[in-house]
Amino acid sequence: MKFIAGIFFLLLNCFSFAQTGKVTGKCTDKLGNNLESVKIFSLSHGQLLTYSDIDGKYTLELKVNQEYELVYRFDTLEVRKTVTLTSPETKMLKTVVFPIQGIKTVEVQGTGIDDIKIQRLPKIDIQNLPNASVERTLIYTTAASSNNELTSNYNVRGGSYEENLVYVNDFLINRPFLTRSGQQEGLSFINTALVEEIRFSAGGFDARYGDKLSSVLDITYKEPDSLNASFMGSLLGVESHVAHRVSPRLNYLAGARYRANGYLLNSLPTKGAYNPVFYDAQTLVNFNVTENLVWSTIAHFSSNNYRFSPQTSETDFGTVNEAYRFKIYFDGQEQTKFQTITTGTALKWKASKKTQLDFYASAFQSNEREYFDIQGQYFINQLETDPAKEEFGDSIATLGIGTFLNHARNKLNATIVNVYHNGSYKINEKQKLLWGVNFQMDRFLDVLSEWKMVDSAGYSVPQGEDDVITLFETVKSRLSLDAQRVSGFMQYNAEWGKAKKDYVVNVKQHIRSNKTSKTVLHTDTIASSFNRFVLNMGVRAGYTDVNNELYVTPRFSLVYFPRQYFFNKTKIRRRNSMIKLSTGMYYQPPFYREFRTFDGKLNLNVLSQKSFHVVGGYDFLFSMWDRAVPFKFSTEAYYKYIWDVNPYEVDNVRTRYYAKNMANAYAYGIDFNLHGEFVKGIESFFKVGFLSTKEDVIGDKYTLYYNQAGERIYFGVSEDQVVVDSAVIDAKYIPRPTDQLMNFAILFQDNMPGYERFSVQLGLFFGTRLPYGPPDFERYKDTLRQKSYFRTDLGLSYDLLKNKKDAKAAGKRRFSDAILSFEVFNLMGVNNVLSKQWIQDVSGTYYSIPNYLTQRRFNLKLILRI
Repeated sequence: MKFIAGIFFLLLNCFSFAQTGKVTGKCTDKLGNNLESVKIFSLSHGQLLTYSDIDGKYTLELKVNQEYELVYRFDTLEVRKTVTLTSPETKMLKTVVFPIQGIKTVEVQGTGIDDIKIQRLPKIDIQNLPNASVERTLIYTTAASSNNELTSNYNVRGGSYEENLVYVNDFLINRPFLTRSGQQEGLSFINTALVEEIRFSAGGFDARYGDKLSSVLDITYKEPDSLNASFMGSLLGVESHVAHRVSPRLNYLAGARYRANGYLLNSLPTKGAYNPVFYDAQTLVNFNVTENLVWSTIAHFSSNNYRFSPQTSETDFGTVNEAYRFKIYFDGQEQTKFQTITTGTALKWKASKKTQLDFYASAFQSNEREYFDIQGQYFINQLETDPAKEEFGDSIATLGIGTFLNHARNKLNATIVNVYHNGSYKINEKQKLLWGVNFQMDRFLDVLSEWKMVDSAGYSVPQGEDDVITLFETVKSRLSLDAQRVSGFMQYNAEWGKAKKDYVVNVKQHIRSNKTSKTVLHTDTIASSFNRFVLNMGVRAGYTDVNNELYVTPRFSLVYFPRQYFFNKTKIRRRNSMIKLSTGMYYQPPFYREFRTFDGKLNLNVLSQKSFHVVGGYDFLFSMWDRAVPFKFSTEAYYKYIWDVNPYEVDNVRTRYYAKNMANAYAYGIDFNLHGEFVKGIESFFKVGFLSTKEDVIGDKYTLYYNQAGERIYFGVSEDQVVVDSAVIDAKYIPRPTDQLMNFAILFQDNMPGYERFSVQLGLFFGTRLPYGPPDFERYKDTLRQKSYFRTDLGLSYDLLKNKKDAKAAGKRRFSDAILSFEVFNLMGVNNVLSKQWIQDVSGTYYSIPNYLTQRRFNLKLILRI
């Protein structure tokens, strides 16, 4: 009898689980105004998602006898409630009231004095993207650019890798200093599983942000309200995280990652034994000491161990009619090891309703080692280019042979300590004052022992003009640097303009059906109309003791929200726009790398690089295809004038400075961005940017020599090399290393109609040709152009739990997401060029050999979340 009763009870439960009901409700502000585009979803039931309509109403279909925790999100505000249906009914829920007053529209920069911040990126499931990282996502969605998929570095509007600020929860993030190539770089600080919000500015940013020339990346990590975790495993590594609110006063995040991308590096032209091992761990803890006092601490440990024993490398280059092959046989090995530790703590005190006082302390320590002894014996062969001949594509002549030997024993220890305070005072609802002060101490110990020998004739030959046999390049030194710097800012934010409400107007509406089309005229009520201005002006100041430099940099921005109308009843979708103008001075005090010369010395007389920015922008939000979330089109035009420039050369991802303020430069261009739900429920992004950036190295002149026939003499090549005339040429403005005329990117996401559990993610980036030149540190020669960069990454994802996501059943926690992805890196198999290697044959002729990036590779990835 008990058995029959148990079977009956089980069948009853299964039947009830199969039943569904509906809940309906409404979202308003505290004055009762309807709120449109409130996002309603469940953290534990990933497929549940809807938005409130123009009347603030929504409907969700729920399973019977299941407990759902619903989240209502409007801009930065959230309301939560727990719902359980006991029968297959339609249940009306209580109105969700958000604690705001008046209609709050979805604006680009927020609507209040508390939310005047740099641009916030829409939320993207970064983990599910191919080649996933926050930095790579910036390449697709912002003005950031990178022609190297192996690095998390990026440049912005003509700047270098060193000109970008990165913050995580208001802590300034530093990177290792000796990184020479993208293969060595390993994991970046930012763990994608922990990220809640991404804000990015490509120039013209506020005084509250620090002293760099190009950009700001401001990351906010999640603050959990329940237990959740994730795991991601692929052919390239694994990562996991856990987050939990232990009590109403204590919550934490913890994440760990392991990456061994030898499989990816084996697609490079240089073959050998790759053994890169990268891992890190980080944690963030928040503790509410009192209702108005929060203590936070962050900690991060990273180990990047790159070991490589090269064996062979083969590169074909040249043209269809003149083709060459460059073959190298290697001996030796390379071992690079970076260990970094970042710690930080913060006390955030809400002293009163109007005053916020935050106190921070952070420390960064890096222990870096770079050892290698690599010998390469190379051959330059000419290839047969006539398809009619049997030898087509084979070597027909050896043009040069030689040997090079690279040696390094480099060590660097760096310690950076910051103690700072940020505060704000709300004068009234329309005005706010912000301030901050920072003290930073840097300590570097750098031991350099590096040399390079080049033998292009089977024996050592003179490398200079004095017939003395010397090494091609030698750097030996022991350097130390202790520096202190103080900086601070003061910033004033204000807004003005009124929101008018409840105007009755005549509305002409065009109505279409299958058979008829008519225009009706009726009355409606304008919910609100805006004509707002937001002003932001501030000043930064600082002092660096090493070069005894004091600087002051004012900054200013004005944002205008034109008048807009939003109708209550008529189904006319809203439009929203913003016009912005920002300008100011941006100084970048020299850091350790900017003091170090090519020959391994320190020039402590280097001053800040200085720039003047003017940025004008326009953002337009519009509705299309009946989407609940509006599309956004944005454009920015910019001009930067830069002086006291410290020129640099780019070697893979290593930036080598001339360590002199010896140039003036400029950059101007325009960027266009468009994103929205081209496929319902999934955001996609399109961007295109145009740029011109040049620099004039002061006193950069060179001499041209001519023979009796008036022809220019190319020594070692020209037949008549007797000089009878010469001319001194002022190089003037030449392209900067990041002068890229145009870049274009797409991040497109789609799913299969009627089978939504299958989705596609496509990342595409195209960048025009970058300049390069011979490795002789003569900037005026760096005007050659390498081939354009074009890369496409594809991800095919299958949601194993689509329409089956029960977060809690029979008291057991189940996965909220289980996604299996197949990824194709470099889908088109394009041979992208990273840089050039210059090789000399016995006759003195130099060949520019391309260093190619990774080829097509496949990856399998599994993502689990609870």
